[in-house]
Amino acid sequence: HAFQQNCKAARAAAAKNGIPRLRPHVKTHKTIEGCIIQAGIDSAGDKSLADVIGFVASTLPELAMVVKLGCQYKRKPFTDVIFGIPICKSKLLEIQSMSHELTSATHGEGCIHVIVDNPQQATFLEEFAQQNTSDENTQRWSVFLKLDTGYHRAGITCEKAGVNLATQIINSTHLVLKGLYTHCGHSYNIQDSGVMKETTNQDHSMILGFLNTLRSHLKSSNSKFDVSSLSISVGSTPSMFSHDNALKIPNIELHPGNYVFYDRQQLWTGACSSEKSIGGFVLSRIIGHYDDEHRNAIMVDAGATALTKESTPQGSMCSVLGRPDLECYRMSQEITMIRCKSEDGVKPFPFQEFPLGSTVLLIPNHSCLAAACFEEYHVVDGGTNSISTESEVVERWCP
Repeated sequence: HAFQQNCKAARAAAAKNGIPRLRPHVKTHKTIEGCIIQAGIDSAGDKSLADVIGFVASTLPELAMVVKLGCQYKRKPFTDVIFGIPICKSKLLEIQSMSHELTSATHGEGCIHVIVDNPQQATFLEEFAQQNTSDENTQRWSVFLKLDTGYHRAGITCEKAGVNLATQIINSTHLVLKGLYTHCGHSYNIQDSGVMKETTNQDHSMILGFLNTLRSHLKSSNSKFDVSSLSISVGSTPSMFSHDNALKIPNIELHPGNYVFYDRQQLWTGACSSEKSIGGFVLSRIIGHYDDEHRNAIMVDAGATALTKESTPQGSMCSVLGRPDLECYRMSQEITMIRCKSEDGVKPFPFQEFPLGSTVLLIPNHSCLAAACFEEYHVVDGGTNSISTESEVVERWCP
């Protein structure tokens, strides 16, 4: 199905562009089955595909899911996971417990990395480790320093503040600077391939500049820390086909997540080339016909609680699979209204093609948010045929 094809395509694109490592994010699907497909174990060693070397998780349940797989498989990529949002004190005990579970099951090979982008985070990680260190065991946190390379959401600047924080982590007894982490989130608003390429180039240039500045700073203080040992984790789904390694950044990896399902946003950015690559839909039933001059529309029984009201550059609340002539123009909590696209708004709706009680497949604006609305996914496999409302359910996944 599309999920499998999308996972393979992401690995192939990374390898083709000179990036040999992929660290998928699990936040879109949140399932064990999805992680196993993302891992690509059956095709490990294929030089035409990037190696999957670990995962990223954004919530504690997602992290626990990957740790469970790590304890079961006792091998990468399941034993190497970044907790992908800036760390806070309230999560330390639970992450510490999961870390002990993973390292015990893997005889010390597994690792959970935390994200830091503020000096206070480094300080409370240090304090927590000191409080939990004994004569027999010195606790150390593996840290990825998050840098802001243009998205201006999370991440410390690549200037003096970032260098000082990196130095603080390096000099800590209880912290290990494992890598740098950036997120090209601003790529979600880019449709032009040239601008997308400029954005990824800027990301890489800023990272390389930061590495050089950090190296010089450490050299001036006689530090023996090897900057070239750092893992460099970059990317996003819309930018993943534009990242290359022309600047020869060492240990570079991509961390896309939405690519497993795609959505209307990625159709717009061009990361998803067609609806055939969409891997996640919301099945909805037609519950209303309104054949009058004010509406000329149908109603379906999926609204904001199934799709969310996330916006996209092309407008509308969602779209109907295979029907570019229709628009989902209005949404409430449990329902969405669908009409024909028309400049004057008077094009007759083909009610006979959409009988009351029949179903349609809706493409979410943002699949990560829509998927989180459901307790179970029904997996269908159209093979060489198009997915439809009549496709057979072959599996059920529970996030």
